[in-house]
Amino acid sequence: MGAFVHRQSDVDMRKGIETMRKRAMIAACLLTMVSAASGQERKITLQEAIDLAVSQNRAVKIAQYDVAAQAQKQRGAKSDYFPVLHNDSNALYVNEVQRVQVPPGAFGAIPGSGLIPPSTVYLTQGNNAFQSSGTQLSQPLTQLIRVHDANKIAAADVGISKASLRKTSTDVSYSVHQLYYSLLTIQLQRKAAELQITSSNESVAENGEQLKNGSLLQVAVVESRANSLEAKQILLTADMQISDLNTQLNDVLGLPLNTKLVLDPDVNAAFSVPTREDALQTALKDNPEVQEAIQKVAKARAAHDAAKSEYIPDVTAFARHSYQNGVPFVVHNFGTFGVHVSYDLFDGGKRRALVRERREELSEAEQAMERARDEVGVRVNTIFNKLETTGAMVEVAKEYLAARQENARLTEDQFKHGIVMASQRDASRAQVITAQAKLLDASLNYRLTRDELSRVLGDTTP
Repeated sequence: MGAFVHRQSDVDMRKGIETMRKRAMIAACLLTMVSAASGQERKITLQEAIDLAVSQNRAVKIAQYDVAAQAQKQRGAKSDYFPVLHNDSNALYVNEVQRVQVPPGAFGAIPGSGLIPPSTVYLTQGNNAFQSSGTQLSQPLTQLIRVHDANKIAAADVGISKASLRKTSTDVSYSVHQLYYSLLTIQLQRKAAELQITSSNESVAENGEQLKNGSLLQVAVVESRANSLEAKQILLTADMQISDLNTQLNDVLGLPLNTKLVLDPDVNAAFSVPTREDALQTALKDNPEVQEAIQKVAKARAAHDAAKSEYIPDVTAFARHSYQNGVPFVVHNFGTFGVHVSYDLFDGGKRRALVRERREELSEAEQAMERARDEVGVRVNTIFNKLETTGAMVEVAKEYLAARQENARLTEDQFKHGIVMASQRDASRAQVITAQAKLLDASLNYRLTRDELSRVLGDTTP
């Protein structure tokens, strides 16, 4: 009876192993079909990805259009310095025209003939339909003060848009680095999971043989199956993460979302790190957020000056040529030269309120600039602390990899001498790949921290 139960368990075990193999083959076929339908492959390096993102990313394009729009706005503000040539023409019809009444005898009398005119005469002046046209050249004088302030505001708007473009470019470049590094790490982790599955499958088969020979308990077989299923779960999770990261990277690069990216794993890890003091000084000068805050202060100051200039009367010099046809008592062509002065004698305190409003806005902008400087200083110090930590993690990961490689070498020698089984050898190889993935992850985290420092310093290509 015990032998029958033993044989029955062997049969169940073999069926279970065969079922697992079939499921693994089906999963592999499905993954292959999904990969084939996911779109065209594209090999790309990290630098190519950065260049592609900076040139094709929609957020960058939007920021570029804003810079171009603000530049045109600045051109329009500069045109207010020049004289304006303006024409005003009219074609009108009136139902009544002016008439001059000449009474009898207004021009005297002729003896023997009577009065001149002998009766009342009405002289019509002008026409019912008449035209007028005037061309005037105007040059603002005192308004040039406000024009100058308006040009300062326009120049500040250009500076703000350029700082925003720079910030967007650095953010996009940093996102490319982050996604690129994450994809490389997950791909290596997936490779380790594949080796772990191979090792687990071999362990299931080996444990099955030992169980049949009566040298191993059923619990060891179950443990091997659990390890195999766990590795497959890790593999499926890695595939899902790779798919998500691939889609996100395509979106940042401006590529079709179904493009399958083949990343170049050769990432240059050599870079220089400035001193903490130099980095802080550079950030306070070149950081896009600080630059944007500085331009906002300049804009607020120019707006404050423009508000104060509202108290100055508007003085405009002009020269005008006029033409009319049909207007009574006015010659057809005549010229006018002079100065036009305009000033609001009473406005209910509107100008005073505007000056106070602009003064408060200037104070707000100055406080925002100081806040941006403080935040940049905190970020620089935080990043340098993080650089020290991630650098230490890289060294630990290197030592861990060296230990795993030595263990794999010893296991390989033991396998050649028949001391250990193939599953143990493959398990040690999987541990090496896992250690390599951890080292890659630590190294890329260290480099990503350096990239974050570059972003704070305002570099578009970390």
